[in-house]
Amino acid sequence: MADSNDNKNDDNNDDDTDDDTYIKTTTHNYVSRRAIIDGAKQVEIRGRSIIHEKVKVRGDLSIIKIGRYVEIGSSTLLEPSYNPYNQDNDNNNNNNNKKYIPMIIGSHTHIGKECTIQAAAIGSMVWIGDNVKIGKRCIIKDNCIIESNIVLGNDTVIPPFTLLSSSNNSSNSSTRSSSNNNNNTYEELPPSVAVTTQEVSLDRYSEFKQEQRNKQ
Repeated sequence: MADSNDNKNDDNNDDDTDDDTYIKTTTHNYVSRRAIIDGAKQVEIRGRSIIHEKVKVRGDLSIIKIGRYVEIGSSTLLEPSYNPYNQDNDNNNNNNNKKYIPMIIGSHTHIGKECTIQAAAIGSMVWIGDNVKIGKRCIIKDNCIIESNIVLGNDTVIPPFTLLSSSNNSSNSSTRSSSNNNNNTYEELPPSVAVTTQEVSLDRYSEFKQEQRNKQ
């Protein structure tokens, strides 16, 4: 797993806060020892991000770039999608013949627990709830909120400052909505979400880091 050089000299006076559960990298990422990162050389995490337990990152398929202050919830899958217009004609069901495209996740973005993410790009200051499925090659622009239990169909583009919810969602819901976008509702978010989402990501990272120190 590649660490960006941008932050290697930041906070040199930070205490070593590693414990038995998370590994702290040179750029102050916290990666669970129970996370699975395949193809680590193709995975770049820029700094101060948190990868929780049972997360699986499929860097073996294509390059995955993750920004700063990103949090990936437990049991979430990050899996690059393939380009259906650029693959060998023979044995198209074989992954070896599929041409996978990179996945980029911006900074100050939160992805909840038990999600399946196959997007091409997720912007900065994005909040994704739990149990969300983002289909192949989707693009989520900056400053969006996707509520829990949403399913987003393949090749969907979500514009900036969008709140995506489902008419099927409720506080007690534990199942995802329909596999298409028909049950999803779209609302415009205020510009202030750009500030509040960033503040939340900073606070969550600080709180998590303090929790790790307290375990020492």
